Amino acid sequence: MTLFKGRLEVTKGRLKGTENGKVEFMFNPTQYSISKTNQWSRAPYKGGNVPHWEFGGGESRQLDIEIFFDSYLPRQGVQRDDVRKLTNRLFTFMMIDPSLKDENSQMGSPPPCVLIWGQDTRHQFNCYITSCTVTYTMFDTESGMPVRATAKLTLKEVTDPEHLQPTNPTSRGEPGRRLYTVQEGDRLDLIAYREYGDAKEWRRIAEANRLFNPLALRPGMVLAIPPL
Repeated sequence: MTLFKGRLEVTKGRLKGTENGKVEFMFNPTQYSISKTNQWSRAPYKGGNVPHWEFGGGESRQLDIEIFFDSYLPRQGVQRDDVRKLTNRLFTFMMIDPSLKDENSQMGSPPPCVLIWGQDTRHQFNCYITSCTVTYTMFDTESGMPVRATAKLTLKEVTDPEHLQPTNPTSRGEPGRRLYTVQEGDRLDLIAYREYGDAKEWRRIAEANRLFNPLALRPGMVLAIPPL
């Protein structure tokens, strides 16, 4: 039986297809967790025991995973090395790539990634890294360089528009439609200004995403940005 090692790699931008644009797991994780939340707003129901609830939209699935790195023991001709050569790539995946400019705002963004494990592409997880914590647990006694580490990653799912396919021959995606991942402190009017140059277009985004409560934005939500 062939052992397929998991890996995390960049799917867009200047790092795509490069050695620094991927991290292959030295050891496959023993477990990972996936969670998802929906946003509901409560509307007062006068005279009732239970309020009305209005659906405000779904958030992206979240995948939490721990990856173990160990360069202390030489293996397959590889000598002891600084484990940060691998762990630092994870932080690089979270840095702004100037080549990934938004058409309207002309601002760069961190690149999207994909978590791949095994041959079945249905198990791929298209995502952004929203959190990365690396703990170094062993060091070379002579140089002091870290040689063992554990990385805790939080990945937010995002669907690459290039990978979207119609569900049947008569369905078509809306031309010009883009995706936007909500960041901390975002508001619909600010997003509308960045995307359209006009804050008053926030209603267009709200209607396209069925956001009945404009204040229900949460970091990590993925919004469809319809064309003007």
